Order: sequence, then C-alpha cells, then structure tokens
Amino acid sequence: MPYSITIGESAGNILHEISQQEKTSIQTVLEKAIENYRRQSVLTQTNRAYAKLRKNSKAWNEEIKERRTWENTLPDDLEDD
Repeated sequence: MPYSITIGESAGNILHEISQQEKTSIQTVLEKAIENYRRQSVLTQTNRAYAKLRKNSKAWNEEIKERRTWENTLPDDLEDD
C-alpha cells in the first residue's frame, strides 16, 4: 500500500543528494533508511533487555548456564577462519 508523506525542505534536499550519489531513487533511499532504523531499534531493545537481565544476578546466572549448555552442542569439527 503506497503512502504519501510530507517532509521538510532540508530532509528532502538530503534525500535528493543521497539518491544522486547512490544513483537510485529517493524511495529506495527512504526504504533503506527505514530498514536501518528498524534494525537499530531491535538492537537497542535487545541491549536494554540484556541490561535489565544482568541486573538480576539469579536470572543472569541462569542465562550464562544456558549459554554454556548450548556451547557444548556447537563443536562441529570445522576449523575457525
């Protein structure tokens, strides 16, 4: 579903400049920017959740214990790069 938005002149100029440099459309620049923003948001939320988990020593110790359990399942006889 297409959307129509209004942006300020400064942002429009920046989008135009980037699209010219990248030799792509403004729509593509916006779509990439939105995806990057979404990914950054996921990482920020994940970091906050881990910070909260680390404040609870019992829960954090359980997390570490579970990680160690999973680490034991990883050996696959492949050499590290």
